[in-house]
Amino acid sequence: MVRIAIAGSGISGAYLYRLLCNQGFDDVTVFEQEQPHKTNCGISPCAWGTSSGFGQLLGHTGLNPAKYALMQFNHIVMDEMRIEAYAQTFNKPLLISDLLQGTSVERSPINIAEYDRVIDATGVSRAYLPRIRDDIVLPCIQYRVHSAWPLELSIKISKVGYAWIFPLSGNEYHIGAGSLVIEPHKMLNNLGWIKPGDKREVLCGCTGKVRLTAPRGSIPYVFQNIWGVGEAIGCVAPLAGEGIIPGMRSAHILVENWNNPFAYEQAIQEEFAWMENERRVMDRLRRGANIGMGDGRVLQKTTKRLNMKLHLWEALKLLWRARK
Repeated sequence: MVRIAIAGSGISGAYLYRLLCNQGFDDVTVFEQEQPHKTNCGISPCAWGTSSGFGQLLGHTGLNPAKYALMQFNHIVMDEMRIEAYAQTFNKPLLISDLLQGTSVERSPINIAEYDRVIDATGVSRAYLPRIRDDIVLPCIQYRVHSAWPLELSIKISKVGYAWIFPLSGNEYHIGAGSLVIEPHKMLNNLGWIKPGDKREVLCGCTGKVRLTAPRGSIPYVFQNIWGVGEAIGCVAPLAGEGIIPGMRSAHILVENWNNPFAYEQAIQEEFAWMENERRVMDRLRRGANIGMGDGRVLQKTTKRLNMKLHLWEALKLLWRARK
């Protein structure tokens, strides 16, 4: 019998746990950090947003995606441009709880020698795989807010990071920002999204980090009996910060290449080759380099993947503004 330990009970680790159970693995233990997350929802900070493909991936677990849906949207506001899109927010804590149904999460370090396979699903911590050289980690802050005025699903891209407003339900929203240069809360203040006297009640707040290194810069994915998945191996979109669907997809790829580490690394890099293009655009924004047609096409492809209808000139306009 193969003994498996999954380090990390976030979306990637929980989703992989359910996939393995469905594959007939019956000796899988899930571990989490010793101290619980200091968030009201009990999980690491996240906007709870996703797009097309989420329902199909969740269908592989036998769970009903409709149970977790909070709100659906047919447009998104990017830098004051209203763009046709498909997106949704979902109840991430409830989904993780259901994915982990039937197991109890252990809060202790893993004795690697006791397991045939250890999965590093610890996200930005990458607690078990070797450290990444030249890692790019974005500090973030997020608030759960009650607003007397309705707010739209919004994303603001800048050369130092990005900010977001994700409606959850009723008059509640996730409002957050991440930056490589300035403190994230200052970025929100500069945007005017969180400020005194604006009739927005802050219900809770949290801080976190997001890895923007992309998969090619996050090797190795496999070291001895430790295999990485999700954000631990860079499966987060550098421009959009999208990590939920890539994390779930990486778990699928791991299961499909369970006994072949080389094939796993190749499959990850092929699946997420588009992230390397996003990384190049992000690096150009950080350097203040000139933005060209190729950069606009990368952002256009990114938004198309998220079911957004963005014209090339609109993509270029967004990047030119972000470069300032």
